[in-house]
Amino acid sequence: MKIKRFQAADVRQAIREVREVLGPDAVILSNTRVDGGVEIVAATDYDETQFRRQATVTRQVVDEPKIEIDPVQPAAPAYVTPQQNIWSQEPTLVQMRKEIASLRDMLQNQLSDLTWKDMARQSPTQMQVLQRHMRMGTDVELAKQLVQASQGIDDLETAWRQSLGKLAAQIPLSDQDIIEKGGIMALVGPTGVGKTTTIAKLAARCALKHGARQVGLITTDCYRIGGQEQLRSYARILGVTLRVARNHQELGEALNDMLDRRFILIDTAGMNPRDIQLTQKIAMLMQHSPRIRHFLTISATTQNPALSDIIKAFSHLNLSGCILTKTDESSSLGGAVSAIIRHQLPLAYVCDGQQVPEDLGLARPNSLVNQASELMQSEQQALDPQTVSSYGGFAAYG
Repeated sequence: MKIKRFQAADVRQAIREVREVLGPDAVILSNTRVDGGVEIVAATDYDETQFRRQATVTRQVVDEPKIEIDPVQPAAPAYVTPQQNIWSQEPTLVQMRKEIASLRDMLQNQLSDLTWKDMARQSPTQMQVLQRHMRMGTDVELAKQLVQASQGIDDLETAWRQSLGKLAAQIPLSDQDIIEKGGIMALVGPTGVGKTTTIAKLAARCALKHGARQVGLITTDCYRIGGQEQLRSYARILGVTLRVARNHQELGEALNDMLDRRFILIDTAGMNPRDIQLTQKIAMLMQHSPRIRHFLTISATTQNPALSDIIKAFSHLNLSGCILTKTDESSSLGGAVSAIIRHQLPLAYVCDGQQVPEDLGLARPNSLVNQASELMQSEQQALDPQTVSSYGGFAAYG
C-alpha cells in the first residue's frame, strides 16, 4: 500500500494533487486543517481489511478521549460502529461534500448544454419540434419523449404533426359521461376555477335532455358571497330543485331527499390546496362515498407547478376525473395538458366560455391539442409579427 501526505491551500487543490500523483483510484484516509490550509493523507493499492483496521485505530487515537481500562476486565474490542462514525461530520469533509456536489451539478449542466447543442447540430428538425413544445408550455420531460417519437423525420411540419398526435394519444379520458349515465357528481377544486358555472352548464344539459324533474342541485358553498345566489338563479331559470348543505349531516339529508332524481350535482366550496383544514373538508365529502363521484375542476390559466400541487392535494378523494375550464382565457394549454398526462387524471369535459349551457363539451384530445398549438402560434406571431409561421395541426390524426 502506498501512502502519501498532501498539503494545499484548500480541499479542492489537495484533491487535485492526489489525483495527479496517485491517480483516480486513490483513497483519502484522513484530512486535517494545518497552518496555511489542509493536509490530506491518501493511499493507493491498499488492502481494504488493513485499511479499515488502521482507520479504526487512527480514529481512536486522534478523536476519542483516553479511557482507563479496568485491569481485571478484558478490554473491549477496538472497533467503531457506523452510528459512532464522527469523521462524516468533520467540517472539512462536510465542506468537501458540498464542493463535490457543486462540481457534480456544474458537470451535469454542462453535459445538458452539450446534449442540446449536439441535438441542434445532428437533429435540427427534432430540435425545432422541441422548441415549439417548450413555447406551447409542454412539460420538458414529456416534450423530450414526444421528440423521440419523431426521430428520423426530416420534414418539420410532418414531425410536428407526429408529435402532436402522440401528445393527444397520451391524454387519459373519462368514460363517465354524466349527461348520459347520470348519478351523483360533486365538483371540487380551488376557488375561482368556475365550479358553479360548470355545475350550471351540466344541470342545463341534463334538464334539456332528460327533463328538469330528473335534476337536483346541492351546494355546500356557504362561504363565498353570492355563491348560493348565483346557483339559485340558475336553478330557478332551469326549474330544478336546489338544496343548501352546511355540514355532512345536511348533505346526507339532501342526498336522501333527491334519491329519485337521475342526476344530483353538488357544487362545493372552493378549497385552498394549502389550507390546513382541507383534510377535514375532504373527509366530509368522503363520508358519503362511494355514492358520490368526485371530479376535480382545474383552470387552464393556472401555471403547471400549481396544477400539480392542486391535483396532489385532491387526490385523496379518489377522483373519477377532471374538468378543464377557462381554455378560452388561457394563453397556453400545454401546461394543463402536461399535468393531466403526468398524473393520469381522466379528462371528462372542457369549458371554453361563460355561456350556459353552450360552452361545455366532452373532452376531445385532438381538438384540445390543436387549440394548444394554435395558441402557441398566435403568441409567437404576436411577439414577432414579421414571422409567417406554418405551424400545423394534425387533422390526419383526428
